[in-house]
Amino acid sequence: MTGRINAFRTAVVTSLRAMVPQAVSVEPQFGRFNLDELERNSIRCPAIRVAVLTSKLPPAASGQQTGALSCAAFIVTDGKDRDEKAWLLAEAVATKLHAGQMWGLVQLSTPEKPSIQPVISASVKDRGVVIIAVEWNQDIRQLGENLFNEQGRLLDELWVNGEEIELPSAGGDDGQP
Repeated sequence: MTGRINAFRTAVVTSLRAMVPQAVSVEPQFGRFNLDELERNSIRCPAIRVAVLTSKLPPAASGQQTGALSCAAFIVTDGKDRDEKAWLLAEAVATKLHAGQMWGLVQLSTPEKPSIQPVISASVKDRGVVIIAVEWNQDIRQLGENLFNEQGRLLDELWVNGEEIELPSAGGDDGQP
């Protein structure tokens, strides 16, 4: 079992990996990518990090929930020609956000409002890297599909990127009430 948002992000990562083989690293990202993230993690450049930044859930009387996703692909480059590399990769990602882009999935809207903007700060420039964000919106329908059993409880197992995630039992395993 995996959620629709995880499946979406995985599909975007897979698609971008196939599109830009010269990018050394195309990986999922949790939240915004910034200098703190760069300092915490060793990243081989050029790199693309794909994130779902928010998922707004408008009221749905039918129970068929749709998430209005705000997404980003963060391009990180270094070296002498880092500006040119970053803009080239950003342009490639942005042009992938065309009206027919469904990332190999169903129950999606098409990408909307794509934009490219540098993530500029003195600290980033001092590190000799460039970070550019390609952002877009895309709606994903049928949130919660295949997450619950017949009684409406979250299934006992959760799979993310092919790995099972251990879920705590309802009462805990420590024997305490």
